[in-house]
Amino acid sequence: QHNYYDSRAGRTSVMDYPVPLVTLKADGSLDVSQVYERGIGEWDSVAINYGYRDFPPGTNEEPALQRILDDAWQRDIRFLTNQDAAANPRVDQWSNGFEPAAELNRLMEIRRVVMRRFGETAIRRGQPLAEMEEVLVPAYLYHRYQVDAAASALGGMHYIYALRGDGRDPAPPVPAAEQRAALSALLATLQPAELVLPDEVVRKLPPRPSGYQRSRELFPRYTGLMFDKIAPAVVASDMTISALLTADRAARLVQQHAIDPALPGLEEVTDSLLGTTFGVRPATAYQAEVASAVQRVAIDRLMDLAANADMPQVRAVATHRLARRMQQ
Repeated sequence: QHNYYDSRAGRTSVMDYPVPLVTLKADGSLDVSQVYERGIGEWDSVAINYGYRDFPPGTNEEPALQRILDDAWQRDIRFLTNQDAAANPRVDQWSNGFEPAAELNRLMEIRRVVMRRFGETAIRRGQPLAEMEEVLVPAYLYHRYQVDAAASALGGMHYIYALRGDGRDPAPPVPAAEQRAALSALLATLQPAELVLPDEVVRKLPPRPSGYQRSRELFPRYTGLMFDKIAPAVVASDMTISALLTADRAARLVQQHAIDPALPGLEEVTDSLLGTTFGVRPATAYQAEVASAVQRVAIDRLMDLAANADMPQVRAVATHRLARRMQQ
């Protein structure tokens, strides 16, 4: 099985799916010199050592094998699979780092650099300018997988595949500070200033020429032939808000707050979401229109939660917050 655990030791397995590692140089340019690791990772060495170690004659193999795993554990070389990605913030696909909120903030800074520089030079000379959109989509949504990683901290647990008698804490909740850092990082992705498109895209992206068909890899649009300058913000904000308001995450938030009131509950998350989306002060008319689109996404997702969540408490909280929002 693949190992998706986010270790403090870095990328520990060639069977992980990390996103290519891009960093910023001191001058603000992008450094792509270390997008992938070379060679196997430390978990791979542990797994091979455990599975194939040929011990000297007379060795008591059971404690010797256990020492291999215990030593790895002390170095934060551990094993969890992608089934755990939605609820354990140390398990992610297409992600780097072991602190999901900090990594989301880092990726958003890289995204700002890319968006500031984005323009027709993103495609080769002689290509239709409309094909800027093919490059714009992955650049604009550069943070999409880290949104999922950060959201996993909310209502999450730092659980392990615990064994009876191992003496380890099997399922500690994600600390309150870590959950709130993730919430703050996620809400920051909803700011209109982050979601408006670069000027070159607004001014220069024309309709697609004959023979260049649309595909699911492009942004949706309400504007017919013309590129829709609001729809990308709807896509990006829905990515964040949907991750925040999944029904199972909402149920976990309700339960964790009931057990430990110091941990954030669904009320806190929904209030923070609505406070961010409706409390924004746009700097331009374009930002104001984007803000309205994000508000609609937030309300739509809350309505969906109120109507369709399995847990009655979740439906009650979502309904109450919607009613209160309508009175404001």
